Amino acid sequence: MAHAQVDAERVRIHGSQTLGARLVPTVAEAWLRDIGYQDIRRVQASPATTEIHAVRDGQPLIVEIAGSSTTKGFADLVAGEAQIAMMTRRPTAAELDEGWQLGDLASHDQEFVLALDGVAVVVHRDNPVTRLDIGQMRRLFSGQVHDWREVGGRPGPVRLQMVAGANSARDLVDERVMAGSAYGMSRQHADGPALLRAVEADPQAIGFITLRQRWGAGVKPLAIAEGGRAVAPTRLNVLSEDYPLTRRLYLYGSQMMGALSRSFALYAMGQHGQDAVASAGHLGVTLRPGYKLPSLFGPAEYKALIGNAMRLPLSLRFNFTGNNDSGVASSVYDSRSVRDIERLAAFMKLPVNQGRQLLVVGFADVGTSTSVAATMMMSNDRADLVAHELMALGLPVLHARGMGAQVPLKAPADAGARFRNERVEIWLL
Repeated sequence: MAHAQVDAERVRIHGSQTLGARLVPTVAEAWLRDIGYQDIRRVQASPATTEIHAVRDGQPLIVEIAGSSTTKGFADLVAGEAQIAMMTRRPTAAELDEGWQLGDLASHDQEFVLALDGVAVVVHRDNPVTRLDIGQMRRLFSGQVHDWREVGGRPGPVRLQMVAGANSARDLVDERVMAGSAYGMSRQHADGPALLRAVEADPQAIGFITLRQRWGAGVKPLAIAEGGRAVAPTRLNVLSEDYPLTRRLYLYGSQMMGALSRSFALYAMGQHGQDAVASAGHLGVTLRPGYKLPSLFGPAEYKALIGNAMRLPLSLRFNFTGNNDSGVASSVYDSRSVRDIERLAAFMKLPVNQGRQLLVVGFADVGTSTSVAATMMMSNDRADLVAHELMALGLPVLHARGMGAQVPLKAPADAGARFRNERVEIWLL
């Protein structure tokens, strides 16, 4: 048996510990079971490396999952030391230059959105503050704002609560909110539940936790604005990536990633793989039924169009040359949207959806244009593009309509604004 393990084929998956700690091992075990492997067991080869050992038809296989960092995972992919990189972001321009031989890493054949992650900003349930923008959060967390009245709350000292040490929530806040600013004085907690108990006990407290953590009735999450409308961290807003403190958890492979590695990545995109994502405590990206929103935000014509419809939990987004460091892509859609269109086609073929119709609503980014007519034309073009794609798949589209740049999610001048703002919503009638 020892000799067999030495000769075992390996699938090497390296990168972010956020994915490597629990998420990818759980999906790997489900994949091995579903493709007929037996004697599946976990081996902790080192503090940072988990191995999944299994056997099929007498042939051993080891899935090697090495958790370190996104940067190290991509470097290992470039060096040929891993077949798959686990990443909490897209590759940077410098990384793409270094890994030019890997192929088109914006393609859905090489970029796989495994799950969604994010951060909720929480306060005591009696705190009258309901929303913050990114700048207000930075000032609160850095200690520049000392009193709640400075952000519309009742007079009283702001008391920041944080989970001690490195963690995925802090990593995201460092990147999206702090932008190099240091944190102010805070009370440190061992974990998310301890932080939530402290916020529940203190009307002046504020903290942030991963969206994987359940908050109770004693605390409330805040809506967050990123230069556009404030968006609450509901399941629909997170799945559609409208909520600004959401990020994707990626798998990347080279264009020559190998049959077993590709099998694993494609399995992770399917329903069984996404069920495993959910069992690991993460938010998957499979399409589930939407619901009618209790209130709608936007211009009158938008509300009139969608007033009787249910929003589906996705937003189709597009690839742009040089945008988000994604390079030149093989599809007009970004990699998640390619698969979301496939999921939508399967969803609409379910018996429960027979006779139902779709509304396709496009939005534009202002960019360098100040012309209302130009942004309206762009949003109509995007809506028509998606509608034609859906109708070619046999899906019933009742209306396709552009709304211009009237409902932005991000300030137009900010980095990544086009990717966030230029999107298409799908509604179900």
